[in-house]
Amino acid sequence: MIGKEKLQGAIDGISSKSYAHRAIFCAALSKGASQLVINHLSKDIEASLRAVKAIGVEVKQEGSHYYICPPDQYTSPARIPVGESGTTLRLLLPILAALGIEAEVIRSGSLINRTNVVYFDSFPKHGVAISQQGPSIFLKGKLEDYHFSLPGNISSQFISGFLLASGIASQPAQIDITTAMESKPYIDMTIDVMAHFGVQVKQEGSTYTCQGPFQARYYQVEKDWSNALFFLAGGVEVQGLNPDSKQGDRQALTFLQSLGYENMSQKDFHLVKRHPSQEKVSLDARDMPDTVPILCVLAGLCYTKTQVVHTKRLRLKESDRVLSTSQMLENLGVKVDIGEDSFSFTGVDHYQSCTVHAHNDHRIAMAASIAATFADGPVTVIDSHSVEKSYPGFFEDFKSLGGKVDVL
Repeated sequence: MIGKEKLQGAIDGISSKSYAHRAIFCAALSKGASQLVINHLSKDIEASLRAVKAIGVEVKQEGSHYYICPPDQYTSPARIPVGESGTTLRLLLPILAALGIEAEVIRSGSLINRTNVVYFDSFPKHGVAISQQGPSIFLKGKLEDYHFSLPGNISSQFISGFLLASGIASQPAQIDITTAMESKPYIDMTIDVMAHFGVQVKQEGSTYTCQGPFQARYYQVEKDWSNALFFLAGGVEVQGLNPDSKQGDRQALTFLQSLGYENMSQKDFHLVKRHPSQEKVSLDARDMPDTVPILCVLAGLCYTKTQVVHTKRLRLKESDRVLSTSQMLENLGVKVDIGEDSFSFTGVDHYQSCTVHAHNDHRIAMAASIAATFADGPVTVIDSHSVEKSYPGFFEDFKSLGGKVDVL
């Protein structure tokens, strides 16, 4: 149960989950030992570390420093549990195919039902057998060529996976994107990390080309914008964020400006509502799907009509994020209208005390917790443990900033 006490103070941002995943895999594919600085682990990042260990990569930890040393020969066959980390799974599968590792990759929870049809369509055309049974996906064979054609409206994780695999190739690799691309900032992050590890990706129109090899590097993972937004929404100053980050979630600042928020910190980020919100605002879910729950929490407190558009892929997250976000808002006292590829609502003065079911979705659990600080009474969050997926220390940080948390 989350109390209505306001948050105040400052907090250091945590390492970006998206950047950490990519850095771990680039380091695991490099020639020589790399050193990564990750100031905060989560279940998802642990899944990627566990995955590279399973194929023979040595990982040593000293505080926030992780030393990644690839083997002379990767382990094959390999049995690799990835938990519920969709990013781990989708970045890993093409890498295994490029290395020719025979593998059983074991999924858990909601990840079992999330689609991987792109790989099931593409791998057999390139010499790799892929099948699934229950929670396991089985791979056998090695990629025979590196010319891929992919639609742009799929999860960016698939395109990132093929990019990483292309960095292993001894031949020039080419990826053609056949339709308009969604979630491009995540592709840009992948290209950014690959460049740091010595692989330059060139883009000409809708075609990407690259050639390896990866090289060992020292790499400090930048702070995470998506998780920072929860505490920024709660009125807390978040320190250490990169204002020029390629993370798509940084674009949330533009949306928050339309709600009347302004950054009051010269060095870091501290958002304060200083101006009236626009009469109508629109939030495009394609490039920053992870921000939708918390941005809706702030929009729900403004006397404005908010429309969230291009929401179809929100239904394929840890929860059906259209329904889980809408149910959260409804329980807090905001009426929501759901369309085929959008939903809309008009804000209220304050939230009401209620119960919110997070549906095992870490983003909903954290958004509901912040919403409680704007409510007229406590908010009970069911499945609050789901925060461990991306931010295990969320509630400890929440309490350190003056929040009240009672475990029922």
